[in-house]
Amino acid sequence: MLSSDVDGVKRDISTKVNDIFDSYERDHNCLPTMEEFRTLFDNYAEQYIGSDNRRNAANKKHEQSIRDKREMVIWQVASELEAEQRYLRAD
Repeated sequence: MLSSDVDGVKRDISTKVNDIFDSYERDHNCLPTMEEFRTLFDNYAEQYIGSDNRRNAANKKHEQSIRDKREMVIWQVASELEAEQRYLRAD
Protein backbone atom coordinates (compact mmCIF):
# COMPACT_ATOMS: atom_id res chain seq x y z
CA MET A 1 0.00 0.00 0.00
CA LEU A 2 1.07 3.54 -0.59
CA SER A 3 2.10 5.81 2.24
CA SER A 4 -0.97 7.93 1.50
CA ASP A 5 -3.10 4.82 2.19
CA VAL A 6 -1.33 4.32 5.51
CA ASP A 7 -1.83 8.00 6.36
CA GLY A 8 -5.53 7.66 5.54
CA VAL A 9 -5.90 4.62 7.78
CA LYS A 10 -4.04 6.42 10.55
CA ARG A 11 -6.37 9.39 10.24
CA ASP A 12 -9.43 7.13 10.20
CA ILE A 13 -8.58 5.01 13.25
CA SER A 14 -6.70 7.46 15.48
CA THR A 15 -9.90 8.67 17.14
CA LYS A 16 -11.02 5.11 17.85
CA VAL A 17 -7.67 4.21 19.44
CA ASN A 18 -7.82 7.32 21.60
CA ASP A 19 -11.44 6.53 22.56
CA ILE A 20 -10.47 2.99 23.60
CA PHE A 21 -7.75 4.35 25.89
CA ASP A 22 -10.00 7.08 27.32
CA SER A 23 -12.86 4.70 28.00
CA TYR A 24 -10.70 1.98 29.52
CA GLU A 25 -8.79 4.44 31.68
CA ARG A 26 -12.02 6.03 32.91
CA ASP A 27 -13.60 2.64 33.72
CA HIS A 28 -10.56 0.91 35.23
CA ASN A 29 -8.31 3.76 36.38
CA CYS A 30 -5.38 2.28 34.43
CA LEU A 31 -4.27 1.70 30.86
CA PRO A 32 -5.32 -1.46 29.03
CA THR A 33 -2.72 -4.16 28.61
CA MET A 34 -1.61 -4.87 25.07
CA GLU A 35 -3.92 -7.91 24.94
CA GLU A 36 -6.87 -5.94 26.29
CA PHE A 37 -6.32 -3.18 23.75
CA ARG A 38 -6.13 -5.65 20.88
CA THR A 39 -9.32 -7.37 22.04
CA LEU A 40 -11.16 -4.05 22.26
CA PHE A 41 -9.82 -2.89 18.90
CA ASP A 42 -10.44 -6.18 17.06
CA ASN A 43 -14.17 -5.63 16.51
CA TYR A 44 -13.54 -2.18 15.05
CA ALA A 45 -10.76 -3.58 12.85
CA GLU A 46 -13.09 -6.19 11.39
CA GLN A 47 -15.67 -3.51 10.57
CA TYR A 48 -13.01 -1.27 9.03
CA ILE A 49 -11.47 -4.03 6.91
CA GLY A 50 -14.85 -5.11 5.58
CA SER A 51 -16.75 -8.32 5.26
CA ASP A 52 -15.33 -11.42 3.68
CA ASN A 53 -17.96 -11.99 1.01
CA ARG A 54 -16.19 -13.75 -1.84
CA ARG A 55 -18.66 -14.90 -4.44
CA ASN A 56 -16.70 -17.36 -6.53
CA ALA A 57 -13.40 -19.19 -6.59
CA ALA A 58 -11.93 -16.96 -9.31
CA ASN A 59 -12.13 -13.85 -7.14
CA LYS A 60 -11.38 -15.67 -3.91
CA LYS A 61 -7.58 -15.44 -4.05
CA HIS A 62 -7.51 -11.81 -5.25
CA GLU A 63 -10.03 -10.63 -2.66
CA GLN A 64 -8.20 -12.51 0.11
CA SER A 65 -4.96 -10.80 -0.91
CA ILE A 66 -6.59 -7.36 -0.75
CA ARG A 67 -8.20 -8.16 2.60
CA ASP A 68 -4.89 -9.45 3.99
CA LYS A 69 -3.12 -6.23 2.95
CA ARG A 70 -5.83 -4.10 4.57
CA GLU A 71 -5.61 -6.14 7.76
CA MET A 72 -1.83 -5.87 7.86
CA VAL A 73 -1.94 -2.08 7.43
CA ILE A 74 -4.67 -1.46 10.00
CA TRP A 75 -2.88 -3.51 12.67
CA GLN A 76 0.46 -1.87 11.86
CA VAL A 77 -1.09 1.56 12.26
CA ALA A 78 -3.03 0.51 15.37
CA SER A 79 0.21 -0.69 16.97
CA GLU A 80 1.90 2.64 16.22
CA LEU A 81 -1.03 4.60 17.63
CA GLU A 82 -1.19 2.33 20.68
CA ALA A 83 2.49 2.96 21.39
CA GLU A 84 1.94 6.68 20.95
CA GLN A 85 -0.96 6.67 23.42
CA ARG A 86 1.08 4.72 25.98
CA TYR A 87 3.91 7.24 25.65
CA LEU A 88 1.58 10.24 25.98
CA ARG A 89 -0.18 8.77 29.02
CA ALA A 90 2.94 7.58 30.84
CA ASP A 91 3.36 9.03 34.30
